[in-house]
Amino acid sequence: MKSKDIYDVTVVGAGPAGLSIAYELKKAGLIPLVLERTPAIGDVWRNHYDGLRLNTGRFFSALPGSKFPRSAGTWPARDEVVHLLETFPARGGFTVQTGIDIEKVSYDADSNIWLATGNDGSQFKSRAVVMAIGTCRIPVIPEWEGRETFPGEIVHSSTFKRAQDYAGKHVLVIGSGNSAAEMTSRLTEYASSVTMSIRTPPHLLPKSVYGIPIVGIGIWLRYLPNNLVDMLLSFMQRRMIGDLTAYGLPFPPMSLTKQYAINNVVPILYGPFVDDIRAGRIKIVGSIQKISGPTVHALRAVGITQDDDSTTIALEPDVIVAGTGFRTGISELVQIPNITDEKGRSKISGDQELEEAPRLYFIGQINPLSGQLREIRVEAGKIARKIRKQLRMK
Repeated sequence: MKSKDIYDVTVVGAGPAGLSIAYELKKAGLIPLVLERTPAIGDVWRNHYDGLRLNTGRFFSALPGSKFPRSAGTWPARDEVVHLLETFPARGGFTVQTGIDIEKVSYDADSNIWLATGNDGSQFKSRAVVMAIGTCRIPVIPEWEGRETFPGEIVHSSTFKRAQDYAGKHVLVIGSGNSAAEMTSRLTEYASSVTMSIRTPPHLLPKSVYGIPIVGIGIWLRYLPNNLVDMLLSFMQRRMIGDLTAYGLPFPPMSLTKQYAINNVVPILYGPFVDDIRAGRIKIVGSIQKISGPTVHALRAVGITQDDDSTTIALEPDVIVAGTGFRTGISELVQIPNITDEKGRSKISGDQELEEAPRLYFIGQINPLSGQLREIRVEAGKIARKIRKQLRMK
Protein backbone atom coordinates (compact mmCIF):
# COMPACT_ATOMS: atom_id res chain seq x y z
CA MET A 1 0.00 0.00 0.00
CA LYS A 2 1.03 3.62 -0.35
CA SER A 3 0.21 6.66 1.73
CA LYS A 4 0.90 10.20 0.45
CA ASP A 5 2.98 8.72 -2.39
CA ILE A 6 5.16 6.72 -0.02
CA TYR A 7 5.18 3.07 -1.04
CA ASP A 8 5.81 0.11 1.20
CA VAL A 9 8.59 -1.36 -0.93
CA THR A 10 10.36 -0.33 -4.12
CA VAL A 11 11.86 -3.17 -6.14
CA VAL A 12 14.54 -2.02 -8.58
CA GLY A 13 14.75 -4.49 -11.46
CA ALA A 14 12.23 -6.92 -12.95
CA GLY A 15 14.35 -9.88 -13.93
CA PRO A 16 14.02 -13.26 -12.19
CA ALA A 17 15.11 -11.75 -8.86
CA GLY A 18 12.87 -8.69 -8.98
CA LEU A 19 9.80 -10.62 -10.09
CA SER A 20 10.41 -13.27 -7.41
CA ILE A 21 10.62 -10.78 -4.55
CA ALA A 22 7.59 -8.89 -5.90
CA TYR A 23 5.61 -12.15 -5.90
CA GLU A 24 6.60 -12.90 -2.30
CA LEU A 25 5.91 -9.33 -1.14
CA LYS A 26 2.43 -9.45 -2.65
CA LYS A 27 1.89 -12.82 -1.00
CA ALA A 28 2.94 -11.23 2.32
CA GLY A 29 0.23 -8.59 1.99
CA LEU A 30 2.35 -5.77 0.57
CA ILE A 31 1.96 -3.97 -2.74
CA PRO A 32 5.42 -3.62 -4.31
CA LEU A 33 6.41 -0.85 -6.69
CA VAL A 34 8.45 -2.70 -9.33
CA LEU A 35 10.63 -0.62 -11.66
CA GLU A 36 12.38 -2.04 -14.74
CA ARG A 37 14.75 -0.06 -16.94
CA THR A 38 14.18 -2.01 -20.18
CA PRO A 39 11.10 -1.40 -22.38
CA ALA A 40 9.55 -4.80 -21.65
CA ILE A 41 9.73 -7.57 -19.07
CA GLY A 42 12.16 -10.26 -20.17
CA ASP A 43 14.16 -8.01 -22.50
CA VAL A 44 17.51 -8.91 -20.94
CA TRP A 45 16.89 -12.62 -21.52
CA ARG A 46 15.23 -11.96 -24.88
CA ASN A 47 18.47 -10.37 -26.09
CA HIS A 48 20.73 -13.23 -25.00
CA TYR A 49 22.43 -15.26 -27.72
CA ASP A 50 20.53 -17.81 -29.79
CA GLY A 51 20.63 -21.35 -28.48
CA LEU A 52 21.04 -20.38 -24.83
CA ARG A 53 19.75 -22.97 -22.36
CA LEU A 54 19.75 -23.00 -18.57
CA ASN A 55 22.55 -25.06 -17.05
CA THR A 56 20.55 -25.53 -13.86
CA GLY A 57 17.81 -27.79 -15.20
CA ARG A 58 14.03 -27.34 -15.22
CA PHE A 59 13.32 -28.67 -11.73
CA PHE A 60 16.03 -26.64 -9.97
CA SER A 61 15.19 -23.41 -11.83
CA ALA A 62 11.63 -22.91 -10.56
CA LEU A 63 10.82 -19.48 -9.14
CA PRO A 64 8.08 -18.55 -6.61
CA GLY A 65 4.73 -19.56 -8.10
CA SER A 66 6.42 -20.16 -11.45
CA LYS A 67 7.62 -23.52 -12.73
CA PHE A 68 8.78 -24.47 -16.18
CA PRO A 69 6.39 -26.87 -17.95
CA ARG A 70 7.53 -30.39 -18.75
CA SER A 71 7.47 -29.39 -22.41
CA ALA A 72 10.50 -27.18 -21.70
CA GLY A 73 12.60 -30.30 -21.38
CA THR A 74 15.43 -30.90 -18.94
CA TRP A 75 17.28 -27.71 -19.92
CA PRO A 76 14.84 -24.84 -20.62
CA ALA A 77 15.75 -22.63 -23.58
CA ARG A 78 16.04 -18.84 -23.62
CA ASP A 79 12.53 -18.35 -25.02
CA GLU A 80 11.04 -20.52 -22.26
CA VAL A 81 12.68 -18.25 -19.68
CA VAL A 82 11.34 -15.15 -21.45
CA HIS A 83 7.79 -16.56 -21.44
CA LEU A 84 8.04 -17.42 -17.73
CA LEU A 85 9.13 -13.86 -16.92
CA GLU A 86 6.55 -12.17 -19.18
CA THR A 87 3.67 -14.01 -17.50
CA PHE A 88 5.03 -13.66 -13.95
CA PRO A 89 3.16 -10.46 -12.92
CA ALA A 90 -0.22 -11.89 -13.98
CA ARG A 91 0.37 -14.96 -11.84
CA GLY A 92 1.53 -12.88 -8.89
CA GLY A 93 -1.12 -10.19 -9.10
CA PHE A 94 1.26 -7.24 -9.31
CA THR A 95 2.29 -4.76 -11.99
CA VAL A 96 5.66 -3.61 -13.34
CA GLN A 97 6.54 -0.13 -14.58
CA THR A 98 8.93 -0.55 -17.51
CA GLY A 99 11.23 2.02 -19.08
CA ILE A 100 12.15 3.44 -15.66
CA ASP A 101 15.94 3.60 -15.38
CA ILE A 102 16.84 4.25 -11.76
CA GLU A 103 20.17 6.06 -11.48
CA LYS A 104 20.28 6.78 -7.75
CA VAL A 105 18.93 5.20 -4.56
CA SER A 106 19.41 7.16 -1.34
CA TYR A 107 18.26 7.09 2.28
CA ASP A 108 16.97 10.04 4.29
CA ALA A 109 17.64 9.21 7.95
CA ASP A 110 15.53 12.13 9.20
CA SER A 111 12.33 10.90 7.53
CA ASN A 112 13.41 7.23 7.57
CA ILE A 113 12.45 7.01 3.89
CA TRP A 114 14.19 5.65 0.79
CA LEU A 115 14.23 7.64 -2.44
CA ALA A 116 14.75 6.07 -5.89
CA THR A 117 15.50 8.62 -8.62
CA GLY A 118 15.20 7.89 -12.34
CA ASN A 119 17.40 9.29 -15.08
CA ASP A 120 14.41 11.34 -16.24
CA GLY A 121 14.10 13.01 -12.83
CA SER A 122 11.19 10.87 -11.62
CA GLN A 123 11.27 10.04 -7.91
CA PHE A 124 9.77 7.21 -5.89
CA LYS A 125 9.61 7.17 -2.10
CA SER A 126 9.29 3.99 -0.04
CA ARG A 127 9.88 2.56 3.40
CA ALA A 128 12.02 -0.29 2.08
CA VAL A 129 14.03 -1.03 -1.06
CA VAL A 130 15.05 -4.30 -2.69
CA MET A 131 17.81 -4.06 -5.27
CA ALA A 132 17.27 -6.76 -7.90
CA ILE A 133 19.71 -5.42 -10.49
CA GLY A 134 21.77 -8.58 -10.91
CA THR A 135 25.53 -8.81 -11.26
CA CYS A 136 25.73 -8.32 -15.05
CA ARG A 137 24.70 -4.68 -15.26
CA ILE A 138 27.61 -2.85 -16.90
CA PRO A 139 29.71 -4.70 -19.54
CA VAL A 140 33.47 -4.44 -19.12
CA ILE A 141 36.07 -4.61 -21.90
CA PRO A 142 39.64 -4.31 -20.58
CA GLU A 143 41.92 -1.57 -21.86
CA TRP A 144 44.49 -3.88 -23.41
CA GLU A 145 47.65 -2.14 -24.55
CA GLY A 146 47.10 -1.07 -28.15
CA ARG A 147 43.39 -1.88 -28.16
CA GLU A 148 42.61 1.28 -30.11
CA THR A 149 44.86 0.12 -32.97
CA PHE A 150 42.87 -3.04 -33.72
CA PRO A 151 41.19 -2.61 -37.13
CA GLY A 152 38.67 -5.39 -36.67
CA GLU A 153 35.53 -5.64 -34.55
CA ILE A 154 35.63 -5.86 -30.75
CA VAL A 155 32.30 -6.86 -29.19
CA HIS A 156 31.32 -7.68 -25.63
CA SER A 157 29.72 -11.07 -25.08
CA SER A 158 26.54 -9.31 -23.90
CA THR A 159 25.90 -8.15 -27.48
CA PHE A 160 26.76 -11.50 -29.08
CA LYS A 161 23.58 -12.81 -30.69
CA ARG A 162 24.10 -15.32 -33.51
CA ALA A 163 27.17 -17.46 -34.18
CA GLN A 164 26.35 -17.56 -37.89
CA ASP A 165 27.00 -13.82 -38.10
CA TYR A 166 30.70 -14.70 -37.84
CA ALA A 167 30.73 -17.26 -40.63
CA GLY A 168 34.09 -17.47 -42.41
CA LYS A 169 35.85 -15.23 -39.87
CA HIS A 170 38.75 -15.85 -37.52
CA VAL A 171 37.37 -15.23 -34.04
CA LEU A 172 39.20 -14.73 -30.75
CA VAL A 173 37.07 -15.19 -27.62
CA ILE A 174 38.57 -13.77 -24.42
CA GLY A 175 37.28 -15.11 -21.11
CA SER A 176 36.47 -18.39 -19.42
CA GLY A 177 32.95 -18.20 -18.03
CA ASN A 178 30.05 -20.44 -18.96
CA SER A 179 28.72 -17.99 -21.55
CA ALA A 180 32.14 -17.56 -23.16
CA ALA A 181 32.58 -21.33 -23.34
CA GLU A 182 29.17 -21.88 -24.94
CA MET A 183 29.64 -19.04 -27.44
CA THR A 184 33.05 -20.44 -28.38
CA SER A 185 31.60 -23.87 -29.05
CA ARG A 186 28.77 -22.42 -31.14
CA LEU A 187 31.25 -20.40 -33.19
CA THR A 188 33.07 -23.58 -34.26
CA GLU A 189 30.09 -24.44 -36.50
CA TYR A 190 30.53 -21.29 -38.60
CA ALA A 191 33.85 -19.48 -38.08
CA SER A 192 36.99 -20.29 -40.05
CA SER A 193 38.91 -20.59 -36.79
CA VAL A 194 38.13 -20.12 -33.11
CA THR A 195 40.72 -19.30 -30.46
CA MET A 196 40.00 -18.82 -26.78
CA SER A 197 42.21 -16.71 -24.52
CA ILE A 198 42.10 -17.71 -20.85
CA ARG A 199 44.01 -16.01 -18.04
CA THR A 200 43.25 -18.39 -15.16
CA PRO A 201 42.48 -22.10 -15.68
CA PRO A 202 38.78 -22.63 -14.95
CA HIS A 203 37.19 -25.54 -13.16
CA LEU A 204 35.25 -27.84 -15.46
CA LEU A 205 32.39 -30.08 -14.39
CA PRO A 206 29.81 -32.15 -16.25
CA LYS A 207 26.41 -30.54 -16.68
CA SER A 208 24.79 -33.59 -15.13
CA VAL A 209 25.85 -36.79 -13.40
CA TYR A 210 23.82 -39.91 -14.19
CA GLY A 211 20.96 -37.67 -15.35
CA ILE A 212 21.02 -35.44 -12.26
CA PRO A 213 21.89 -31.76 -12.97
CA ILE A 214 25.10 -30.82 -11.18
CA VAL A 215 23.23 -28.08 -9.29
CA GLY A 216 21.20 -30.79 -7.58
CA ILE A 217 24.41 -32.25 -6.23
CA GLY A 218 25.57 -28.72 -5.42
CA ILE A 219 22.65 -28.28 -3.00
CA TRP A 220 23.91 -31.14 -0.84
CA LEU A 221 27.54 -30.06 -1.14
CA ARG A 222 26.68 -26.79 0.63
CA TYR A 223 26.30 -28.76 3.85
CA LEU A 224 29.81 -30.22 3.64
CA PRO A 225 33.12 -28.64 4.72
CA ASN A 226 35.03 -26.91 1.92
CA ASN A 227 37.96 -29.32 1.94
CA LEU A 228 35.63 -32.27 1.38
CA VAL A 229 33.73 -30.39 -1.36
CA ASP A 230 37.01 -29.62 -3.13
CA MET A 231 38.13 -33.22 -2.88
CA LEU A 232 34.86 -34.54 -4.34
CA LEU A 233 34.69 -32.01 -7.18
CA SER A 234 38.36 -32.45 -8.05
CA PHE A 235 37.80 -36.20 -8.30
CA MET A 236 34.74 -35.60 -10.48
CA GLN A 237 36.66 -33.27 -12.81
CA ARG A 238 39.59 -35.63 -13.20
CA ARG A 239 37.38 -38.67 -13.64
CA MET A 240 34.68 -37.25 -15.92
CA ILE A 241 36.47 -34.42 -17.75
CA GLY A 242 40.09 -35.54 -17.68
CA ASP A 243 43.40 -33.75 -18.12
CA LEU A 244 43.39 -31.08 -20.82
CA THR A 245 46.95 -29.84 -20.21
CA ALA A 246 48.06 -31.16 -23.60
CA TYR A 247 45.47 -28.89 -25.19
CA GLY A 248 46.68 -25.82 -23.30
CA LEU A 249 44.26 -25.99 -20.39
CA PRO A 250 45.89 -27.27 -17.17
CA PHE A 251 44.10 -28.08 -13.94
CA PRO A 252 43.32 -24.96 -11.87
CA PRO A 253 45.96 -24.16 -9.22
CA MET A 254 43.28 -22.90 -6.82
CA SER A 255 40.49 -25.00 -5.30
CA LEU A 256 36.95 -24.38 -6.50
CA THR A 257 35.65 -23.17 -3.14
CA LYS A 258 38.54 -20.73 -2.73
CA GLN A 259 38.18 -19.46 -6.30
CA TYR A 260 34.46 -18.94 -5.71
CA ALA A 261 35.05 -17.12 -2.42
CA ILE A 262 37.48 -14.69 -4.08
CA ASN A 263 35.86 -14.09 -7.47
CA ASN A 264 32.34 -15.56 -7.23
CA VAL A 265 33.36 -17.81 -10.15
CA VAL A 266 31.44 -21.01 -10.85
CA PRO A 267 32.80 -23.88 -12.96
CA ILE A 268 32.22 -24.30 -16.68
CA LEU A 269 29.57 -26.94 -17.10
CA TYR A 270 30.97 -29.17 -19.80
CA GLY A 271 28.52 -29.40 -22.72
CA PRO A 272 30.32 -29.69 -26.08
CA PHE A 273 33.11 -27.34 -24.96
CA VAL A 274 35.57 -30.04 -23.89
CA ASP A 275 34.83 -32.15 -26.97
CA ASP A 276 35.58 -29.16 -29.20
CA ILE A 277 38.90 -28.57 -27.45
CA ARG A 278 39.96 -32.19 -27.82
CA ALA A 279 38.93 -32.22 -31.47
CA GLY A 280 41.03 -29.13 -32.18
CA ARG A 281 38.03 -26.99 -33.09
CA ILE A 282 38.95 -24.61 -30.26
CA LYS A 283 42.55 -23.50 -29.77
CA ILE A 284 43.46 -22.43 -26.24
CA VAL A 285 46.00 -19.68 -25.52
CA GLY A 286 46.91 -17.68 -22.43
CA SER A 287 46.13 -14.10 -21.49
CA ILE A 288 46.35 -11.16 -23.88
CA GLN A 289 49.58 -9.17 -23.57
CA LYS A 290 49.06 -6.42 -26.12
CA ILE A 291 47.48 -5.53 -29.46
CA SER A 292 49.50 -4.15 -32.35
CA GLY A 293 47.20 -3.25 -35.21
CA PRO A 294 45.72 -6.49 -36.58
CA THR A 295 48.02 -8.62 -34.40
CA VAL A 296 47.03 -9.77 -30.92
CA HIS A 297 49.90 -11.02 -28.75
CA ALA A 298 48.94 -13.66 -26.19
CA LEU A 299 50.78 -16.09 -23.94
CA ARG A 300 51.18 -19.48 -25.58
CA ALA A 301 49.62 -21.34 -22.66
CA VAL A 302 47.22 -20.69 -19.81
CA GLY A 303 48.76 -19.90 -16.47
CA ILE A 304 52.30 -19.06 -17.59
CA THR A 305 54.11 -15.73 -17.29
CA GLN A 306 55.89 -13.83 -20.03
CA ASP A 307 59.65 -14.39 -19.75
CA ASP A 308 60.59 -13.60 -23.37
CA ASP A 309 59.14 -13.63 -26.87
CA SER A 310 59.20 -17.44 -26.92
CA THR A 311 56.33 -17.54 -24.43
CA THR A 312 53.99 -15.49 -26.64
CA ILE A 313 52.06 -16.20 -29.80
CA ALA A 314 50.83 -13.78 -32.47
CA LEU A 315 47.18 -14.04 -33.52
CA GLU A 316 45.38 -12.18 -36.30
CA PRO A 317 41.65 -12.41 -35.61
CA ASP A 318 38.97 -10.63 -37.59
CA VAL A 319 36.79 -10.32 -34.50
CA ILE A 320 37.43 -10.22 -30.76
CA VAL A 321 34.56 -11.32 -28.51
CA ALA A 322 35.22 -10.10 -24.97
CA GLY A 323 33.65 -12.45 -22.44
CA THR A 324 35.35 -10.35 -19.81
CA GLY A 325 32.56 -9.84 -17.33
CA PHE A 326 30.60 -6.96 -15.92
CA ARG A 327 30.55 -4.34 -13.20
CA THR A 328 27.58 -4.21 -10.87
CA GLY A 329 27.55 -0.40 -10.74
CA ILE A 330 26.24 -0.62 -7.19
CA SER A 331 28.60 1.98 -5.73
CA GLU A 332 27.35 4.61 -8.20
CA LEU A 333 23.72 3.57 -7.93
CA VAL A 334 23.26 3.15 -4.17
CA GLN A 335 24.25 6.27 -2.26
CA ILE A 336 25.46 4.48 0.88
CA PRO A 337 29.17 4.70 1.85
CA ASN A 338 31.07 1.40 1.81
CA ILE A 339 28.11 -0.56 0.44
CA THR A 340 30.45 -2.61 -1.78
CA ASP A 341 33.64 -4.60 -1.32
CA GLU A 342 36.90 -4.00 -3.22
CA LYS A 343 35.48 -5.82 -6.27
CA GLY A 344 32.35 -3.69 -6.42
CA ARG A 345 30.08 -6.42 -5.06
CA SER A 346 27.43 -5.71 -2.45
CA LYS A 347 28.58 -6.49 1.08
CA ILE A 348 25.12 -7.82 1.91
CA SER A 349 22.76 -10.25 0.20
CA GLY A 350 19.48 -11.95 0.94
CA ASP A 351 17.92 -10.79 4.21
CA GLN A 352 21.14 -9.20 5.49
CA GLU A 353 21.13 -5.49 6.36
CA LEU A 354 23.64 -2.75 7.10
CA GLU A 355 23.02 -0.66 10.22
CA GLU A 356 23.39 2.56 8.24
CA ALA A 357 20.98 1.34 5.56
CA PRO A 358 17.88 -0.07 7.29
CA ARG A 359 15.46 -2.04 5.11
CA LEU A 360 17.78 -2.08 2.10
CA TYR A 361 18.17 -5.54 0.59
CA PHE A 362 19.95 -7.14 -2.34
CA ILE A 363 18.69 -10.24 -4.11
CA GLY A 364 20.33 -12.32 -6.83
CA GLN A 365 23.88 -11.25 -6.04
CA ILE A 366 25.35 -14.71 -5.48
CA ASN A 367 25.62 -17.61 -7.90
CA PRO A 368 26.46 -20.82 -5.98
CA LEU A 369 26.97 -24.26 -7.46
CA SER A 370 23.43 -25.03 -6.30
CA GLY A 371 22.13 -22.57 -8.90
CA GLN A 372 21.34 -18.85 -8.91
CA LEU A 373 17.62 -19.21 -9.68
CA ARG A 374 17.13 -21.58 -6.76
CA GLU A 375 19.04 -19.15 -4.55
CA ILE A 376 16.77 -16.31 -5.70
CA ARG A 377 13.68 -18.35 -4.79
CA VAL A 378 15.00 -18.94 -1.26
CA GLU A 379 16.14 -15.34 -0.77
CA ALA A 380 12.83 -13.88 -1.96
CA GLY A 381 10.81 -15.60 0.74
CA LYS A 382 13.23 -14.62 3.51
CA ILE A 383 13.38 -10.96 2.46
CA ALA A 384 9.61 -10.62 2.09
CA ARG A 385 8.94 -12.11 5.52
CA LYS A 386 11.49 -9.82 7.13
CA ILE A 387 10.13 -6.69 5.45
CA ARG A 388 6.58 -7.55 6.46
CA LYS A 389 7.72 -7.88 10.06
CA GLN A 390 9.65 -4.61 9.89
CA LEU A 391 6.68 -2.73 8.44
CA ARG A 392 4.41 -4.40 10.99
CA MET A 393 2.19 -5.88 8.33
CA LYS A 394 0.26 -9.06 9.12
